[in-house]
Amino acid sequence: MSKKIYLSPSNQDGNMYAYGNTNEMEQCNRIADAAKTALERCGFTVKKAAKGQAMSKSISESNSWGADLHMCIHTNAGGGQGTMCMVYSKASANMKYAQPIYDAVQAVTPGKTDYGVREYPELAELNGTSCIAVYTEVDFHDNANIAKWLINNPKTVGEAFAKGVCKAFGVSYKTPASSSASTQTAKKTVYRIQVGAFADKKNADAYLKKVQAAGFKDAFITVVTK
Repeated sequence: MSKKIYLSPSNQDGNMYAYGNTNEMEQCNRIADAAKTALERCGFTVKKAAKGQAMSKSISESNSWGADLHMCIHTNAGGGQGTMCMVYSKASANMKYAQPIYDAVQAVTPGKTDYGVREYPELAELNGTSCIAVYTEVDFHDNANIAKWLINNPKTVGEAFAKGVCKAFGVSYKTPASSSASTQTAKKTVYRIQVGAFADKKNADAYLKKVQAAGFKDAFITVVTK
């Protein structure tokens, strides 16, 4: 049976970003949507809290569902830069999940202050959930450059969450289908139109002249040996 991951994105629509006329709730839901797609691709069963849902309901929903990991997704404020993860305690059972998630998200975000993993037992989603919970502050949205990056890169952050979770559970991370590969395939696809086949080259030459005279200047003869 696949492991169950509960995603609890921020419901704080009053926390405005320093760029883009948006807020923490909107952007964290975009990140959570991307993380859900990535985690499901990697074989996890995922449930995401509804946008704007009360924290108490998310805790209850996660517990009743029997989640194996409860992940809170937030962005930060206060003049800093960088990722931070929070856990109920630094017990090895919690750090097993928090450290790889922190490492993966911190590796892609623009803020590089090493806040690391910290203990915050007073947070409701850390002390009220039945399973291990990791509360991630992705980066600081009150920095305009970072806010712009967050808005433009929800998939990058979502994939980073998936990589961290995969490492924590010992599951192989599966990369998304490459759009560049699809583009390359499309560029190699050629549709040819054949208007005749002749055993005698004189007849082929005569017909080529006729086709070119009709306006198809790019027409040419291809020799096929059977």
